[in-house]
Amino acid sequence: MEKKTMDTATDREAVKKYLQQYHVAKNKKHILEDRHRVLAEELKSPAPGSRFRTVPASRPVNPDGSVSVVFRIAEVEERIDDQREEMAKAVLHVMDMIDLLPQNSMERTVVELRHIDCKSWEQIAREVYMSRSAVFNYYNAALERLMKYKRTRKLVEDYLEDG
Repeated sequence: MEKKTMDTATDREAVKKYLQQYHVAKNKKHILEDRHRVLAEELKSPAPGSRFRTVPASRPVNPDGSVSVVFRIAEVEERIDDQREEMAKAVLHVMDMIDLLPQNSMERTVVELRHIDCKSWEQIAREVYMSRSAVFNYYNAALERLMKYKRTRKLVEDYLEDG
């Protein structure tokens, strides 16, 4: 593979941002799912303060009501489906970059656990039986290795242009 050194802190942050795209997409999906859950609960609960009126109201008391909630739920469901597609693309992009790391290296394992499995640093340290500082050292070594490849620069540039 052809190599070209990326040596600025900005490039390093860009590589991290690229690697985090799946995690970000996954978090957005969770937010949408929570919103869907809240709207579904709102639809199930009875309307507050429904009172008997002896005289008809001149205008509707609640013109939108549950119909509005149904439309909002449908919109959120559509956005969740779109976000799932975004997650699928993001994980493929991240895996494409991770494939530049040696197959059975600890650097690759740490990056996969962090950016594909979305594990915390503590979870990674426990899983690989190392201290957090050792895990950070492997992670930083992985970033250094990735920044040497022209392919990394191309992936990051394309990602930043699209984003």
